[in-house]
Amino acid sequence: METIAKASDHVKPCNIEQSERHNRRDAEYIASLNPRILYVRTDLSPDNESYVAPDMQGITLQQHYDAIKAMVKQKTGRAMQEKKIMVTGKNGKQKERNGSSPIRESVVNIKPDTTMNDLLKYTKKVQERWGIRAIQIHIHRDEGHYENPDDPSTWKPNLHAHIIWDWMNHDTGKSYKLGKKDMEELQDMAADTLEMERGQRKSKTGREHLEHNDFILFQQKKQCAELDIEIAEKRDRLNAENGNAIKSGVANLFGKGKYADMEKENKRLKEELPKQKATLQRKYQQALEAERDRQSQQLAEKDKIIEELQAKYKGEVFQHQQDNQEKDRIIRQKDSIINDYRERLGHYLSTLSELLRGAVKAVIDYVQAGYRSFNYRQDCDVRRYMNGQTDKDEAANTVLNASRPFLKANECERVKGQLSYIVNDMKEEQQQSRSRGFHM
Repeated sequence: METIAKASDHVKPCNIEQSERHNRRDAEYIASLNPRILYVRTDLSPDNESYVAPDMQGITLQQHYDAIKAMVKQKTGRAMQEKKIMVTGKNGKQKERNGSSPIRESVVNIKPDTTMNDLLKYTKKVQERWGIRAIQIHIHRDEGHYENPDDPSTWKPNLHAHIIWDWMNHDTGKSYKLGKKDMEELQDMAADTLEMERGQRKSKTGREHLEHNDFILFQQKKQCAELDIEIAEKRDRLNAENGNAIKSGVANLFGKGKYADMEKENKRLKEELPKQKATLQRKYQQALEAERDRQSQQLAEKDKIIEELQAKYKGEVFQHQQDNQEKDRIIRQKDSIINDYRERLGHYLSTLSELLRGAVKAVIDYVQAGYRSFNYRQDCDVRRYMNGQTDKDEAANTVLNASRPFLKANECERVKGQLSYIVNDMKEEQQQSRSRGFHM
Protein backbone atom coordinates (compact mmCIF):
# COMPACT_ATOMS: atom_id res chain seq x y z
CA MET A 1 0.00 0.00 0.00
CA GLU A 2 1.28 3.49 -0.87
CA THR A 3 1.96 5.76 2.07
CA ILE A 4 3.68 8.69 0.30
CA ALA A 5 1.40 11.19 -1.45
CA LYS A 6 2.27 11.98 -5.05
CA ALA A 7 1.95 15.35 -6.68
CA SER A 8 -1.45 16.08 -8.19
CA ASP A 9 -3.61 19.10 -8.96
CA HIS A 10 -7.14 18.20 -10.00
CA VAL A 11 -9.28 21.14 -11.10
CA LYS A 12 -13.06 21.30 -10.95
CA PRO A 13 -15.76 24.02 -10.96
CA CYS A 14 -15.86 25.71 -7.56
CA ASN A 15 -18.94 25.11 -5.42
CA ILE A 16 -18.73 28.58 -3.90
CA GLU A 17 -20.89 28.07 -0.81
CA GLN A 18 -19.46 24.63 0.04
CA SER A 19 -15.89 25.78 -0.62
CA GLU A 20 -16.10 28.77 1.72
CA ARG A 21 -17.68 26.69 4.51
CA HIS A 22 -15.03 24.00 4.13
CA ASN A 23 -12.12 26.43 4.11
CA ARG A 24 -13.55 28.62 6.92
CA ARG A 25 -13.84 25.64 9.29
CA ASP A 26 -16.70 27.25 11.20
CA ALA A 27 -18.28 25.34 14.11
CA GLU A 28 -21.51 24.60 12.21
CA TYR A 29 -19.57 23.03 9.34
CA ILE A 30 -17.41 20.89 11.68
CA ALA A 31 -20.55 19.66 13.49
CA SER A 32 -22.13 18.60 10.18
CA LEU A 33 -19.23 16.32 9.16
CA ASN A 34 -19.60 12.54 8.96
CA PRO A 35 -16.31 11.08 10.34
CA ARG A 36 -16.72 7.97 8.15
CA ILE A 37 -16.36 10.17 5.08
CA LEU A 38 -14.32 13.17 6.25
CA TYR A 39 -12.55 13.48 9.59
CA VAL A 40 -11.20 16.83 10.82
CA ARG A 41 -9.05 17.11 13.97
CA THR A 42 -9.84 20.51 15.45
CA ASP A 43 -6.71 20.32 17.63
CA LEU A 44 -4.65 20.47 14.40
CA SER A 45 -6.74 23.22 12.76
CA PRO A 46 -4.44 26.01 14.12
CA ASP A 47 -1.72 24.54 11.85
CA ASN A 48 -3.78 25.42 8.76
CA GLU A 49 -2.77 28.44 6.65
CA SER A 50 -4.67 30.70 4.26
CA TYR A 51 -3.71 33.24 1.61
CA VAL A 52 -6.05 35.76 -0.03
CA ALA A 53 -4.92 37.89 -2.97
CA PRO A 54 -4.53 41.57 -1.95
CA ASP A 55 -7.35 42.74 -4.23
CA MET A 56 -9.68 40.03 -2.81
CA GLN A 57 -9.39 41.08 0.84
CA GLY A 58 -12.88 41.38 2.33
CA ILE A 59 -14.57 40.10 -0.87
CA THR A 60 -16.54 36.84 -0.84
CA LEU A 61 -16.37 34.36 -3.72
CA GLN A 62 -20.02 35.09 -4.51
CA GLN A 63 -19.28 38.81 -4.81
CA HIS A 64 -16.32 38.04 -7.10
CA TYR A 65 -18.52 35.73 -9.18
CA ASP A 66 -21.09 38.53 -9.61
CA ALA A 67 -18.31 40.93 -10.62
CA ILE A 68 -17.12 38.44 -13.29
CA LYS A 69 -20.67 38.19 -14.68
CA ALA A 70 -20.78 41.97 -15.06
CA MET A 71 -17.32 41.97 -16.70
CA VAL A 72 -18.34 39.28 -19.23
CA LYS A 73 -21.46 41.25 -20.17
CA GLN A 74 -19.40 44.41 -20.63
CA LYS A 75 -16.63 42.76 -22.69
CA THR A 76 -18.71 40.43 -24.88
CA GLY A 77 -22.13 42.05 -24.93
CA ARG A 78 -23.65 38.69 -23.91
CA ALA A 79 -24.71 37.32 -20.55
CA MET A 80 -22.43 34.67 -19.12
CA GLN A 81 -23.77 31.17 -19.76
CA GLU A 82 -24.25 29.68 -16.29
CA LYS A 83 -26.46 26.64 -16.85
CA LYS A 84 -25.94 23.46 -18.83
CA ILE A 85 -27.43 23.50 -22.33
CA MET A 86 -27.98 20.96 -25.12
CA VAL A 87 -26.11 21.65 -28.38
CA THR A 88 -25.88 19.87 -31.73
CA GLY A 89 -22.44 18.59 -32.64
CA LYS A 90 -20.86 18.38 -36.13
CA ASN A 91 -22.10 14.82 -36.39
CA GLY A 92 -25.65 15.99 -35.83
CA LYS A 93 -25.94 14.42 -32.40
CA GLN A 94 -27.18 16.25 -29.32
CA LYS A 95 -24.79 16.62 -26.43
CA GLU A 96 -24.76 18.48 -23.13
CA ARG A 97 -22.47 21.48 -22.68
CA ASN A 98 -21.58 22.63 -19.18
CA GLY A 99 -22.19 26.19 -18.15
CA SER A 100 -19.35 28.62 -17.57
CA SER A 101 -17.07 27.98 -14.59
CA PRO A 102 -15.36 31.35 -14.01
CA ILE A 103 -14.16 30.30 -10.56
CA ARG A 104 -12.55 26.89 -10.23
CA GLU A 105 -11.01 25.00 -7.36
CA SER A 106 -8.20 22.49 -7.28
CA VAL A 107 -6.99 20.16 -4.53
CA VAL A 108 -3.20 19.85 -4.46
CA ASN A 109 -1.38 17.15 -2.52
CA ILE A 110 1.46 18.54 -0.39
CA LYS A 111 4.30 17.28 1.81
CA PRO A 112 4.59 17.90 5.58
CA ASP A 113 7.21 20.58 4.92
CA THR A 114 5.38 22.30 2.05
CA THR A 115 5.05 26.03 2.74
CA MET A 116 2.69 28.73 1.51
CA ASN A 117 5.63 30.24 -0.41
CA ASP A 118 6.02 26.93 -2.31
CA LEU A 119 2.37 27.08 -3.37
CA LEU A 120 2.65 30.75 -4.33
CA LYS A 121 5.62 29.87 -6.56
CA TYR A 122 3.51 27.20 -8.20
CA THR A 123 0.50 29.48 -8.79
CA LYS A 124 2.82 32.19 -10.17
CA LYS A 125 4.16 29.72 -12.76
CA VAL A 126 0.58 28.76 -13.70
CA GLN A 127 -0.35 32.42 -14.17
CA GLU A 128 2.76 33.10 -16.25
CA ARG A 129 2.06 30.05 -18.45
CA TRP A 130 -1.71 30.32 -19.00
CA GLY A 131 -2.86 33.60 -17.37
CA ILE A 132 -4.98 31.83 -14.73
CA ARG A 133 -4.75 33.61 -11.37
CA ALA A 134 -4.99 32.16 -7.86
CA ILE A 135 -7.19 34.33 -5.64
CA GLN A 136 -7.19 32.11 -2.54
CA ILE A 137 -4.99 29.30 -1.13
CA HIS A 138 -5.91 27.22 1.93
CA ILE A 139 -3.49 24.66 3.41
CA HIS A 140 -5.25 21.93 5.41
CA ARG A 141 -3.19 19.89 7.84
CA ASP A 142 -6.10 18.77 10.06
CA GLU A 143 -7.79 16.22 7.75
CA GLY A 144 -7.16 12.49 7.70
CA HIS A 145 -8.33 9.26 9.32
CA TYR A 146 -7.45 6.74 12.04
CA GLU A 147 -6.60 3.25 10.80
CA ASN A 148 -7.62 2.12 14.28
CA PRO A 149 -10.09 4.59 15.88
CA ASP A 150 -9.03 3.43 19.36
CA ASP A 151 -5.31 4.01 18.73
CA PRO A 152 -4.28 7.69 18.32
CA SER A 153 -0.89 6.59 16.93
CA THR A 154 -2.59 5.23 13.78
CA TRP A 155 -3.54 8.74 12.57
CA LYS A 156 -2.92 9.13 8.81
CA PRO A 157 -3.03 12.79 7.72
CA ASN A 158 -4.32 13.87 4.33
CA LEU A 159 -2.07 16.86 3.67
CA HIS A 160 -3.39 19.06 0.86
CA ALA A 161 -4.16 22.60 -0.21
CA HIS A 162 -7.23 24.13 -1.88
CA ILE A 163 -6.44 26.68 -4.60
CA ILE A 164 -9.27 28.94 -5.79
CA TRP A 165 -8.62 30.11 -9.37
CA ASP A 166 -10.05 33.01 -11.37
CA TRP A 167 -10.34 31.13 -14.71
CA MET A 168 -11.30 34.19 -16.78
CA ASN A 169 -9.40 36.41 -19.18
CA HIS A 170 -10.48 39.86 -18.00
CA ASP A 171 -9.27 41.48 -21.23
CA THR A 172 -11.54 39.40 -23.50
CA GLY A 173 -14.28 38.37 -21.11
CA LYS A 174 -13.75 34.71 -22.04
CA SER A 175 -12.57 31.76 -19.97
CA TYR A 176 -9.19 30.11 -20.49
CA LYS A 177 -9.25 26.83 -22.42
CA LEU A 178 -6.83 24.13 -21.27
CA GLY A 179 -6.68 20.88 -23.22
CA LYS A 180 -5.49 17.43 -22.20
CA LYS A 181 -1.83 18.29 -22.86
CA ASP A 182 -2.16 21.49 -20.83
CA MET A 183 -3.60 19.60 -17.87
CA GLU A 184 -0.76 17.07 -18.02
CA GLU A 185 1.70 19.96 -18.09
CA LEU A 186 -0.11 21.42 -15.07
CA GLN A 187 0.52 18.15 -13.18
CA ASP A 188 4.20 18.18 -14.21
CA MET A 189 4.49 21.77 -13.03
CA ALA A 190 2.99 20.89 -9.62
CA ALA A 191 5.37 17.95 -9.17
CA ASP A 192 8.41 20.01 -10.20
CA THR A 193 7.63 23.11 -8.13
CA LEU A 194 6.56 21.23 -4.99
CA GLU A 195 9.42 18.71 -5.38
CA MET A 196 7.15 15.68 -5.29
CA GLU A 197 6.92 12.49 -7.31
CA ARG A 198 4.67 12.79 -10.36
CA GLY A 199 1.48 10.75 -10.12
CA GLN A 200 0.44 8.40 -12.94
CA ARG A 201 -1.05 10.09 -15.95
CA LYS A 202 -4.75 9.71 -16.56
CA SER A 203 -3.96 8.65 -20.13
CA LYS A 204 -2.21 5.61 -18.68
CA THR A 205 -4.53 4.76 -15.79
CA GLY A 206 -7.76 5.64 -17.62
CA ARG A 207 -9.20 6.53 -14.24
CA GLU A 208 -10.98 9.71 -13.28
CA HIS A 209 -9.72 11.54 -10.22
CA LEU A 210 -11.70 10.72 -7.10
CA GLU A 211 -12.95 13.39 -4.74
CA HIS A 212 -11.32 13.18 -1.31
CA ASN A 213 -14.35 11.59 0.37
CA ASP A 214 -14.70 8.95 -2.33
CA PHE A 215 -10.95 8.36 -2.27
CA ILE A 216 -11.02 7.43 1.40
CA LEU A 217 -13.77 4.85 0.80
CA PHE A 218 -11.92 3.61 -2.28
CA GLN A 219 -8.70 3.06 -0.31
CA GLN A 220 -10.61 1.21 2.41
CA LYS A 221 -12.08 -1.20 -0.15
CA LYS A 222 -8.96 -1.50 -2.28
CA GLN A 223 -7.12 -4.06 -0.18
CA CYS A 224 -10.14 -6.34 0.11
CA ALA A 225 -10.74 -6.20 -3.65
CA GLU A 226 -7.16 -6.87 -4.84
CA LEU A 227 -7.39 -10.65 -4.56
CA ASP A 228 -10.74 -10.83 -6.37
CA ILE A 229 -9.41 -8.58 -9.14
CA GLU A 230 -6.36 -10.77 -9.66
CA ILE A 231 -8.45 -13.93 -9.84
CA ALA A 232 -10.96 -12.32 -12.21
CA GLU A 233 -8.20 -11.13 -14.54
CA LYS A 234 -6.65 -14.58 -14.69
CA ARG A 235 -10.04 -16.18 -15.23
CA ASP A 236 -10.79 -13.78 -18.11
CA ARG A 237 -7.42 -14.49 -19.63
CA LEU A 238 -8.03 -18.23 -19.38
CA ASN A 239 -11.45 -17.90 -20.92
CA ALA A 240 -10.01 -15.92 -23.82
CA GLU A 241 -7.21 -18.42 -24.34
CA ASN A 242 -9.62 -21.32 -24.03
CA GLY A 243 -11.88 -19.73 -26.64
CA ASN A 244 -9.00 -19.37 -29.06
CA ALA A 245 -7.92 -22.94 -28.40
CA ILE A 246 -11.41 -24.25 -29.03
CA LYS A 247 -11.55 -22.35 -32.29
CA SER A 248 -8.29 -23.93 -33.41
CA GLY A 249 -9.47 -27.38 -32.16
CA VAL A 250 -5.98 -28.78 -32.09
CA ALA A 251 -4.99 -28.09 -28.50
CA ASN A 252 -8.41 -29.08 -27.27
CA LEU A 253 -8.23 -32.36 -29.16
CA PHE A 254 -4.79 -33.47 -28.02
CA GLY A 255 -4.54 -31.74 -24.62
CA LYS A 256 -1.24 -30.11 -25.45
CA GLY A 257 0.25 -26.65 -25.99
CA LYS A 258 -1.17 -23.40 -24.61
CA TYR A 259 -4.62 -24.83 -23.86
CA ALA A 260 -3.14 -27.58 -21.71
CA ASP A 261 -1.08 -24.97 -19.83
CA MET A 262 -4.19 -22.87 -19.31
CA GLU A 263 -6.04 -25.89 -18.00
CA LYS A 264 -3.27 -26.50 -15.48
CA GLU A 265 -3.32 -22.85 -14.46
CA ASN A 266 -7.10 -22.93 -14.15
CA LYS A 267 -6.91 -26.06 -12.02
CA ARG A 268 -4.21 -24.49 -9.87
CA LEU A 269 -6.33 -21.37 -9.33
CA LYS A 270 -9.36 -23.44 -8.39
CA GLU A 271 -7.27 -25.33 -5.86
CA GLU A 272 -5.64 -22.14 -4.60
CA LEU A 273 -8.85 -20.15 -4.20
CA PRO A 274 -10.23 -22.12 -1.20
CA LYS A 275 -6.80 -21.89 0.45
CA GLN A 276 -6.67 -18.14 -0.04
CA LYS A 277 -10.21 -17.75 1.24
CA ALA A 278 -9.33 -19.92 4.25
CA THR A 279 -6.25 -17.76 4.87
CA LEU A 280 -8.34 -14.60 4.69
CA GLN A 281 -10.93 -16.15 6.99
CA ARG A 282 -8.21 -17.17 9.44
CA LYS A 283 -6.70 -13.67 9.41
CA TYR A 284 -10.15 -12.19 9.91
CA GLN A 285 -10.79 -14.55 12.83
CA GLN A 286 -7.41 -13.70 14.35
CA ALA A 287 -8.10 -9.98 14.01
CA LEU A 288 -11.56 -10.48 15.54
CA GLU A 289 -10.13 -12.45 18.48
CA ALA A 290 -7.41 -9.83 18.97
CA GLU A 291 -10.06 -7.12 19.07
CA ARG A 292 -12.10 -9.14 21.56
CA ASP A 293 -9.01 -9.64 23.72
CA ARG A 294 -8.27 -5.92 23.56
CA GLN A 295 -11.81 -5.01 24.56
CA SER A 296 -11.79 -7.64 27.33
CA GLN A 297 -8.53 -6.17 28.63
CA GLN A 298 -10.01 -2.69 28.58
CA LEU A 299 -13.09 -3.92 30.47
CA ALA A 300 -10.86 -5.68 33.02
CA GLU A 301 -8.86 -2.48 33.52
CA LYS A 302 -12.06 -0.47 33.96
CA ASP A 303 -13.38 -3.05 36.48
CA LYS A 304 -10.09 -2.77 38.37
CA ILE A 305 -10.38 1.02 38.47
CA ILE A 306 -13.99 0.73 39.70
CA GLU A 307 -12.94 -1.72 42.45
CA GLU A 308 -10.14 0.62 43.53
CA LEU A 309 -12.56 3.56 43.65
CA GLN A 310 -15.07 1.51 45.64
CA ALA A 311 -12.37 0.41 48.11
CA LYS A 312 -11.22 4.01 48.46
CA TYR A 313 -14.80 5.16 49.03
CA LYS A 314 -15.39 2.48 51.69
CA GLY A 315 -12.13 3.48 53.39
CA GLU A 316 -13.16 7.12 53.42
CA VAL A 317 -16.60 6.23 54.81
CA PHE A 318 -15.01 4.12 57.57
CA GLN A 319 -12.57 6.93 58.43
CA HIS A 320 -15.45 9.40 58.50
CA GLN A 321 -17.36 7.14 60.89
CA GLN A 322 -14.28 6.82 63.10
CA ASP A 323 -13.86 10.59 63.13
CA ASN A 324 -17.51 11.08 64.09
CA GLN A 325 -17.21 8.53 66.89
CA GLU A 326 -14.13 10.32 68.22
CA LYS A 327 -15.92 13.67 68.06
CA ASP A 328 -18.90 12.20 69.91
CA ARG A 329 -16.52 10.84 72.58
CA ILE A 330 -14.88 14.25 73.02
CA ILE A 331 -18.28 15.96 73.26
CA ARG A 332 -19.45 13.48 75.86
CA GLN A 333 -16.21 13.99 77.79
CA LYS A 334 -16.62 17.77 77.68
CA ASP A 335 -20.27 17.50 78.73
CA SER A 336 -19.19 15.35 81.68
CA ILE A 337 -16.52 17.91 82.66
CA ILE A 338 -19.02 20.74 82.39
CA ASN A 339 -21.58 18.92 84.51
CA ASP A 340 -18.92 18.12 87.08
CA TYR A 341 -17.81 21.75 87.02
CA ARG A 342 -21.36 22.90 87.59
CA GLU A 343 -21.80 20.53 90.52
CA ARG A 344 -18.54 21.63 92.13
CA LEU A 345 -19.38 25.27 91.50
CA GLY A 346 -22.77 24.87 93.08
CA HIS A 347 -21.29 23.09 96.09
CA TYR A 348 -18.55 25.67 96.48
CA LEU A 349 -20.91 28.60 96.21
CA SER A 350 -23.20 27.08 98.78
CA THR A 351 -20.39 27.37 101.37
CA LEU A 352 -20.03 31.13 100.78
CA SER A 353 -22.12 33.90 102.18
CA GLU A 354 -24.95 35.12 100.02
CA LEU A 355 -23.27 38.44 99.11
CA LEU A 356 -19.87 36.84 98.38
CA ARG A 357 -21.59 34.16 96.37
CA GLY A 358 -23.23 36.87 94.24
CA ALA A 359 -19.87 38.59 93.68
CA VAL A 360 -18.15 35.33 92.61
CA LYS A 361 -20.97 34.50 90.23
CA ALA A 362 -20.65 38.00 88.72
CA VAL A 363 -16.89 37.43 88.16
CA ILE A 364 -17.50 34.03 86.51
CA ASP A 365 -20.22 35.50 84.25
CA TYR A 366 -17.85 38.31 83.29
CA VAL A 367 -15.10 35.88 82.24
CA GLN A 368 -17.40 33.51 80.35
CA ALA A 369 -19.11 36.37 78.47
CA GLY A 370 -15.75 37.74 77.35
CA TYR A 371 -16.63 41.37 78.18
CA ARG A 372 -13.91 44.01 78.36
CA SER A 373 -15.30 45.24 81.70
CA PHE A 374 -18.03 44.39 84.21
CA ASN A 375 -21.52 45.16 83.02
CA TYR A 376 -23.90 47.08 85.26
CA ARG A 377 -25.36 44.05 87.03
CA GLN A 378 -21.97 42.42 87.57
CA ASP A 379 -20.58 45.68 88.94
CA CYS A 380 -23.52 46.00 91.34
CA ASP A 381 -23.17 42.43 92.68
CA VAL A 382 -19.47 43.00 93.42
CA ARG A 383 -20.08 46.41 95.04
CA ARG A 384 -22.93 44.96 97.16
CA TYR A 385 -20.48 42.58 98.82
CA MET A 386 -17.72 45.19 99.21
CA ASN A 387 -20.09 47.72 100.78
CA GLY A 388 -20.44 45.45 103.79
CA GLN A 389 -16.63 45.21 104.24
CA THR A 390 -14.53 47.85 105.96
CA ASP A 391 -11.26 47.09 104.14
CA LYS A 392 -12.05 47.36 100.41
CA ASP A 393 -8.66 45.97 99.30
CA GLU A 394 -9.11 42.93 101.53
CA ALA A 395 -12.65 42.49 100.20
CA ALA A 396 -11.33 42.57 96.60
CA ASN A 397 -8.72 39.90 97.45
CA THR A 398 -11.46 37.76 99.03
CA VAL A 399 -13.57 37.94 95.83
CA LEU A 400 -10.53 37.19 93.67
CA ASN A 401 -9.40 34.22 95.82
CA ALA A 402 -12.94 32.84 95.98
CA SER A 403 -13.14 33.05 92.14
CA ARG A 404 -9.61 31.74 91.45
CA PRO A 405 -10.55 27.98 91.20
CA PHE A 406 -12.66 28.85 88.15
CA LEU A 407 -10.22 31.16 86.38
CA LYS A 408 -7.15 30.80 84.21
CA ALA A 409 -4.00 32.83 84.89
CA ASN A 410 -4.75 35.50 82.29
CA GLU A 411 -8.38 35.66 83.43
CA CYS A 412 -7.24 36.25 87.01
CA GLU A 413 -5.30 39.31 85.85
CA ARG A 414 -8.34 40.69 84.02
CA VAL A 415 -10.57 40.18 87.10
CA LYS A 416 -7.93 41.69 89.37
CA GLY A 417 -7.86 44.81 87.18
CA GLN A 418 -11.65 45.17 87.29
CA LEU A 419 -11.76 44.69 91.09
CA SER A 420 -8.99 47.31 91.55
CA TYR A 421 -11.03 49.75 89.50
CA ILE A 422 -14.08 49.19 91.71
CA VAL A 423 -11.97 49.54 94.92
CA ASN A 424 -10.45 52.84 93.75
CA ASP A 425 -13.86 54.14 92.71
CA MET A 426 -15.39 53.24 96.07
CA LYS A 427 -12.47 54.86 97.92
CA GLU A 428 -12.95 58.09 95.96
CA GLU A 429 -16.65 58.08 96.77
CA GLN A 430 -15.85 57.63 100.49
CA GLN A 431 -13.32 60.47 100.35
CA GLN A 432 -15.78 62.77 98.63
CA SER A 433 -18.43 61.87 101.14
CA ARG A 434 -16.07 62.71 104.06
CA SER A 435 -15.14 65.96 102.43
CA ARG A 436 -18.75 67.00 102.16
CA GLY A 437 -19.35 66.08 105.84
CA PHE A 438 -16.32 68.04 107.04
CA HIS A 439 -17.38 71.08 105.08
CA MET A 440 -20.73 71.04 106.65
